[in-house]
Amino acid sequence: MKQLSELFDFKSKPSVHMMVYCALLFFMANFLGLIASVAAVVSWAISVQRFLGITQGLGFFAGLGLLLSYLKWRGALREIHRRLADRFPKYASLIITGDELWLLIGLSASIAGLFIVLVLPFGFLLLLVGLSLFEQQMFLSLKLFEEKEKKFFSDLNIPCSMCFTKTYDINYLIYSLVTFYGHSFIKIHENLEAFECYFRVREEILKEVKS
Repeated sequence: MKQLSELFDFKSKPSVHMMVYCALLFFMANFLGLIASVAAVVSWAISVQRFLGITQGLGFFAGLGLLLSYLKWRGALREIHRRLADRFPKYASLIITGDELWLLIGLSASIAGLFIVLVLPFGFLLLLVGLSLFEQQMFLSLKLFEEKEKKFFSDLNIPCSMCFTKTYDINYLIYSLVTFYGHSFIKIHENLEAFECYFRVREEILKEVKS
């Protein structure tokens, strides 16, 4: 029960090990899902259907773990932003309130994909598109927001180093899609390090101002 409560606590950061394992399993599930889906269209043999079912289940649980992990990161981000807004009244004007249409589309596609992947051959493609889009848009919006934060704290003579220094443009999304999430898996360690760096810098700012 404790593990379940921690999994659905969207104000705490997710387990790094769980995200890495889920990313690896999701990549494998997508690759095997393509093979199984093609085989299922060609043949309705029981062995083929069992293989398809295994890949569907693997994709569902790995995709669910990744989606919950990214939602936990979003929840933790909102919590640290709330604390900064309490400390710096003008900071509230920086908090992301812009267009998040593509982020919401990615989230919606991910949720729909969790259901589709269990019932249809090639259903993993919708989950792959949804998670890849959601991830890319989250990193992109956070990188742009971090640039605004840096200017804000610079005006207050508070040092604020950049953590999200990589590029999260359309190419990032395309690479993740054509490699069946393999690109995202390769980049997951540096992305998680950027998350940890982001929180560490903000915690240092809060401690410095408090002291």
